[in-house]
Formats: sequence, C-alpha cells, structure tokens
Amino acid sequence: MRKSILTKLYVLMFCLGMISCKSKQKLTASSPKDTGIELEEKASANLKKVIAQQADFKTLSTRAATALSIKGKSYDVTMNIRIKKGEGIWVSVTYFAGIEVARALITPDSVKVMDKINNEYLKKPFSFVQKYSNEKIDYATLEAILVGNCIPFTLNNKRELSVEKTGLVINGNSDEIVYHVDFNSDLKPAYTTLKTTDELKNLMVNVDLFESIGSVLIPKKLNIQSVAGAQSIKLNMDYNKTVLNEPVDFPFNVSKRFSVID
Repeated sequence: MRKSILTKLYVLMFCLGMISCKSKQKLTASSPKDTGIELEEKASANLKKVIAQQADFKTLSTRAATALSIKGKSYDVTMNIRIKKGEGIWVSVTYFAGIEVARALITPDSVKVMDKINNEYLKKPFSFVQKYSNEKIDYATLEAILVGNCIPFTLNNKRELSVEKTGLVINGNSDEIVYHVDFNSDLKPAYTTLKTTDELKNLMVNVDLFESIGSVLIPKKLNIQSVAGAQSIKLNMDYNKTVLNEPVDFPFNVSKRFSVID
C-alpha cells in the first residue's frame, strides 16, 4: 500500500489521546494512622468524586484548530468533530482555505476514512487499530480522550489513588498497560500517560484548559502525543464553538471515483 495522507490520518485516528473554578473539590487525604479499611474507604470516596466529574453528554460538536505533527512533519489543519456517545465519532479535516482533505467515521466496530486528495477509501474493523496500540485501546478510550473524561480502564480495581501535594493521582495497570493520571482541582484528568510494559507504545494526553459548557467541563486545549513503533504523532488541539446535546449527523457517502485500498 503506497503511503498517502489517508495512511497517515488512519494511524492518527487511534490516538485521537486547567480552568480554576470557584468551587473546589475537597479530597480526603490519608494519615499515617489510617488502617487498611480506612484507607480503602477514603480511596473509595475520592473515586466517587472523580466519577461524579465525568462529562455526561449525549452528543458533542466542536471545531478544533490543530497543529498536527506526523513523524516530524507538521501541518496546520482544522478538525470538525462530532460525537454521539457510545455510537460514533465523525471527523472532517480541512486544510488550506477550508478545503476538506479527509473525512473519518469511527464506531465501536469499525474505522472508515476517505482521502479526498487521492480519492482513496479505507474501511477496517476497529481491531486493526489495536495492532498499533493494545487491545485495551478501544472506541471508549478514544471517546473519553476527546471529551476530557478518564480513560475507562484507569478507574478499574487494579489502581491506587493517592493525594499528593499537586492533587489526586491514580497509578495502575491493566493487562499490558501501565498508566498514570494527574487530576486538576476540579478532579478532571489533566495529564494521562499510558505505556505498554515493553515501553514500545506510549500515549500522553494533556488537557491544559477545560471550559464549562452548561456545567459540564469539556477540553478547551487538548494535547495528544503518541509513539507506536516507528509511528509518532502529536496533536495540539484548540476547541472552539463546542456544543453539547444538540442533534448531529455523520454524512459519509463514498462516491464511485474512490478506490478502495487494503
């Protein structure tokens, strides 16, 4: 398969991963005299506070001015993103003068990408993405990154919560992935790292700024850096005109001029 913008954007899809409000979340810190049961109770209380801060939404629509770097080559693009929670992520990528160069539709089962520059179309099961990452990197992971939520498996039972000087921290592991999450004062994941145990695949997600939209905290400035073997991708995304819970559609018509690639 020859390398084209489609190939680059397809690999990009898998890794698509602090506002100071008046109200602060009070954490429950541990003391040296705490028993095992007390420690577990305090950790459980902090976890409940984190879960309560997860963005609850039905749909999201935003326009992200994006500085994109793929294997050292930089591009300034705009990514129009639409999400239906648990159902699909639609992305339209525009370049010079608002010209659309690519369109993608990601669902829990599949990834479809149209390269409008080279008139090429690719459709793969979502499992293809996991060849570049890990079986734990699924649709829910990508959706969580884009809406500023915790990656689901970072809240599982194989994790440790601690209250550091900088705030709440989660460390843990899930299968072959070691993860670390730093939370801001609103208990939103400000910095997340995922690393495979062989250290060949790394993902870093940094949310520099959240904004409140109808009392829901959504990223304003989102940075993603991924390394998977020879593939390296960086995105600095600035969300603009983000809207929640309004109807969205996913136009994705592939005309006959597009050739299907493997």
